[in-house]
Amino acid sequence: MARSLARSGAFSSLYVMYGSAAAFVATLIVSNGVGEAGAGAFFQVMAFFAIATSLCVFGADTGLVRTMSAQRAVGRYSSLPQLMRFAFGPATVIALVLAIAALLCALPAVTPGLGADVRTAVLVSAPFVVVAAWMTLCFGALRGLGHTVEFTFLQSALLPTLRIGAVLLAVAFSGAIAYLALAWAVPLLVVFVVAALWVRKYMPQQEDLPSYQARHLAVEQVPTSAVATPESARSFWAFSSARGASAMVEAVLEWVDVLLIGLFLGPAASGIYGAVNRCVRVGAMVEHTARVVTGPDISAAIATGDQPRAHQIFVSATRILIAVGWPFFITLAAFGPVLLGFFGEGFTAGAPLFYIIGAAMLVQMAAGGVQSVLLMSGRARWQLYNKLSALLVALVLNLTFIPLWGLAGAATAWAAAVLTDCGLATAQVYGKLGIRPRPGEILPVMALAALTPGVGVAAIITLWGQSLVALAIYALLLVPIYLALIYRFRRAVGLEALVASITRKLRR
Repeated sequence: MARSLARSGAFSSLYVMYGSAAAFVATLIVSNGVGEAGAGAFFQVMAFFAIATSLCVFGADTGLVRTMSAQRAVGRYSSLPQLMRFAFGPATVIALVLAIAALLCALPAVTPGLGADVRTAVLVSAPFVVVAAWMTLCFGALRGLGHTVEFTFLQSALLPTLRIGAVLLAVAFSGAIAYLALAWAVPLLVVFVVAALWVRKYMPQQEDLPSYQARHLAVEQVPTSAVATPESARSFWAFSSARGASAMVEAVLEWVDVLLIGLFLGPAASGIYGAVNRCVRVGAMVEHTARVVTGPDISAAIATGDQPRAHQIFVSATRILIAVGWPFFITLAAFGPVLLGFFGEGFTAGAPLFYIIGAAMLVQMAAGGVQSVLLMSGRARWQLYNKLSALLVALVLNLTFIPLWGLAGAATAWAAAVLTDCGLATAQVYGKLGIRPRPGEILPVMALAALTPGVGVAAIITLWGQSLVALAIYALLLVPIYLALIYRFRRAVGLEALVASITRKLRR
């Protein structure tokens, strides 16, 4: 049975929520186990690892999502193994070169000033960059094959669960950065093996549809009526390389402020800011989920020229992003001191940053899944230019504001970068691609998502102040009231139509 967007979205959302919670728990373990300075050093190791993985894959995972979805949509099944070879060859070479370079740079003769802990962390984690690249490519293949549930299970359930266990052992054993780095890297091997087995299991074995028989990589063999043309290595990497540069920029954007804070203000400040960063990323995973779930379906809709279907998917994703994302970031800003208190007493200094970053995230959620539309419509270069613009803004403002305003300066730079990227992508998708929601399709859910938590926050804090009890009462009251209001105004917010669509799909 074909997997529908609704079904995969429901399961994927559950896994992503668990994964976000698990990542949050792992951060809590590290911060409480090694303090602000130790957490700051750990976040910097995570930053270097994330950037290295993005460089190794260089967009091939998203290339697999787009091309495998499109080729499946037109029945060109025999091209799928070839697409896998297109991706794995160059990515493996890049990963090996980078791993060897990292090992050489960690030698005392090359970097005599490098700290012993950081040196050991690089030595133990560098070989796993290759495994991380392979795992990420298998993730892209699973998504391209339409198995987003399996992908999100691996990425958002199995991997973070293994990491929690490994981090617990590392903290209990010594808390050294080297052990924490190893705890972060070893689970990649287990998840890669499972992902590779699933890719092999789900690879289609049926013959191509009659319209696309014979040599699937020879463009002249494809009828002129085909919407999605066959892929060559050149066309695959023309898209993927642009996406790879964007992914690298995204990784740098995510971690550059943590690295610069460590440089200017020290590891303790980096640890505080890293905790704020992790909290915000929990909410940002909602947008990531929408991109993962809707990506293959939008690619298939565009490949077959089904513009109404693409619009329907985009509007549904936008409503979900607002309905889930807005209450989260409003709550994060309101109860920042309480939430950061879970990381340790010294981390509450970062609470005011939630107001700055949260405002930008509300705008990003309201824009909808514009990043997914850009990618799946083949506009990877547009996204690259957007990300480069955002990175330029982030670098300039971080270098300017961190020495002047400290952590608030970094938060301001982050918010400005988010708005730059989101604003450019929204203008391109709404204006140039013509995929945009009508005001009546999203204003009702905006009103509910803003007013319900806003009124609840004002009332609870007025009565009970900033405390764990107040947060618990707020959560216990808000969730049922909010769900009841969503149901009461289900037609206005689009829930009724969405449920009807889900029901039809599940009956297929």
